[in-house]
Amino acid sequence: MKLTRLITLSLCLTFGINVQITFADEIIAKKSAQGIKFITGGISEDEVSALKPYIKKFNLRLIFSEGTSGRSATPVNVNIYDVDSKLVFRVAGAQPQLLVDLPAGTYTVLASYNGEKQRHKFELGTDEYKKIILNWKNLVDEDMPMDGDGN
Repeated sequence: MKLTRLITLSLCLTFGINVQITFADEIIAKKSAQGIKFITGGISEDEVSALKPYIKKFNLRLIFSEGTSGRSATPVNVNIYDVDSKLVFRVAGAQPQLLVDLPAGTYTVLASYNGEKQRHKFELGTDEYKKIILNWKNLVDEDMPMDGDGN
């Protein structure tokens, strides 16, 4: 794929073709220190599009946002604990979307963004897909009430 990019770019330069070429970075699943497969990304539109084919390959999708507009929140530190409060997954600096592949069970996610924490308990069945949206509503100016002068 990299060779194709180089050939395309060099042909454009050779023939003076003025085009903008955008290639999304290849998505590569990682493993946490606890051995859990995950992908994080989704800051730009290109990254969101690149993540789409992977969403259903993971059974948990966490989306992080802030404010009433729901704009992307990043970086987010995430810990996931099992029913016995044992840490099963940890990642620091997750981007707005985090795809995780967990075994079936009952979990609690603890996510921290700008010093504010959110906790969410959930269950995952065998062959079940779960989407969880965590939104930090009160951390941005747009959520502050205006006085009568519009300030």
